Amino acid sequence: MFFRKNNNSIEIKRTNYSNINTFISIFCLLVIFGIWMTGCGINDSNVSDTLIESDFTESADSWEPFFTGYNVGWGDKMDLTSEYRSLPEPLNTNENGYFISAVNNSDDVKMLFRKQVSALEPNTTYQVNYTIRFATNAPAGCAGIGGSPGGSVKVIADATNQKPEAFIENDYYWLNTQYRHHDNPSQWHQNAILGDIANSQECEDENHQYEMKELTSGPAHSTVTTDDTGSAWLLFGTRSGFEGETALYFTYFSAEFSMN
Repeated sequence: MFFRKNNNSIEIKRTNYSNINTFISIFCLLVIFGIWMTGCGINDSNVSDTLIESDFTESADSWEPFFTGYNVGWGDKMDLTSEYRSLPEPLNTNENGYFISAVNNSDDVKMLFRKQVSALEPNTTYQVNYTIRFATNAPAGCAGIGGSPGGSVKVIADATNQKPEAFIENDYYWLNTQYRHHDNPSQWHQNAILGDIANSQECEDENHQYEMKELTSGPAHSTVTTDDTGSAWLLFGTRSGFEGETALYFTYFSAEFSMN
């Protein structure tokens, strides 16, 4: 309400504030709702996620190959080989992959890659999921010494706050990040396994050729707590129960870190 003088009289006018009050009420509700959503993490649900990728068709991306799970002095007998090289036919030979191979005379060889990453929050626990692509010529359904050349070679991935490496115990190379049960030292921590290397070809097929395969882990495949600098180590590769040669070309790896 306001007053306006009109000649010798005073005219009283009333202003309708109902629309203004409605607007202010709606505005306040929107502000409160926005604050609530931010506090619940709805507006920015992926802010704590970090994706680390390596495309091996383009570069080796500083990954380091190494081997464990065999007797000391058996290096030549195992024919341990790793090299960044062109993909084989019938794949695109203009693209590269990280080649790794071994003859599993120890019945437990692990062909592995490791890399330290540092784009993470310090002293923070993350859940980690993985995607791995590789070329394999191991058919499905074959029998083999110790196990099948496809189904008995498991693809593994893990994250750790210590550098994965081999150590010697009882004249044998063990993996320092491997869970070892006192009653069965060869028992493997099953959460590390994503799948196997068997491709879509049958054992009876002739001319087993390389083809691409992709494996993706389930939610929270592994857990790691970073150090004071926000660093952690990534590990992937294979562990084998097939007592023969396995030769693979890895073309892609990713690890998605999510805060608990």
